[in-house]
Amino acid sequence: MGYVAGIGGANMDVHGRSDAALVMRDSNPGTLHTSMGGVCRNICENLARLGEDVRLCTVVGNDVSGRSIMEGCREAGIDMTYTRMLEGEHTSSYISLMDETGDMLLAMSDMHIIKRLDERMVDEAAPLLLGAELVVCDGNLSGKTVRRLTEVCDRPLYLDPVSTAWAREIAPYIGFFDTVKPNRMELEALTGFPCTGEAETVFACDVLRGKGVRRVFVSMGADGMLYRGPEGTIRGRSRPLSAMVNATGAGDAAMAGIIHATLAGKDARGTLETAMAAGIIAVCSENTISAGMNPGEIERVIKEYIA
Repeated sequence: MGYVAGIGGANMDVHGRSDAALVMRDSNPGTLHTSMGGVCRNICENLARLGEDVRLCTVVGNDVSGRSIMEGCREAGIDMTYTRMLEGEHTSSYISLMDETGDMLLAMSDMHIIKRLDERMVDEAAPLLLGAELVVCDGNLSGKTVRRLTEVCDRPLYLDPVSTAWAREIAPYIGFFDTVKPNRMELEALTGFPCTGEAETVFACDVLRGKGVRRVFVSMGADGMLYRGPEGTIRGRSRPLSAMVNATGAGDAAMAGIIHATLAGKDARGTLETAMAAGIIAVCSENTISAGMNPGEIERVIKEYIA
């Protein structure tokens, strides 16, 4: 079995959870927690915890956060050979504010360094990309970098769009991706079509498939996940959770679940269930990445909450 290559962002995350209902434009008592983040980095760590050989191409600054990310990723089992530590740059940072239920209300990111992950770095990382079983990237890459990635890489490309703003920049190149995992707002940004209902969401998925995307997994929050691919439409729902601790890393975990299940040869429904289970494990953890992420826990959650 080959390795997975990741190319995209790596951040230092700060999560704040309010003790009570948030009051805007005021200081709210709560709990602050710091951890490594970045969508592509998060996907890679989840994959490493699921037993996959994973290698990350990203950029960090030569600062406290950057050195912490490099050390933490290596400890998590991620190969960082193609990651560059840049002098004079600040490592990406991300802050999210969650309400008293653990659902994210607002977030802000400082990812200016990601501009340095450019076409030249894609060329330098060509040996990594061309030797991979598949390549996963996030929407933090610029349109020019994504275009170069599609020119250099002949491996199946997987995309997490990250946000509506980044999705719009990547939209012109979406047909080069094998598998895409947007939420409904990102799907609207990628296609220009509304996704308020299930029929509309399926139609938007077919717009992507018409452009060349093979599989679309749509994150639908508390409503579960919708799959649209060669097998048709599969709708996934889970039993209600007793408590949600931190919703921030759920989408990243779900993408890792999709990749892990695909490499294991699972069918479309099995892949959908694995993605949902990984997301559930993530929202039940205080950290962006759950220390309990492993194949055995995936199977337990599928049996208890999904199957």
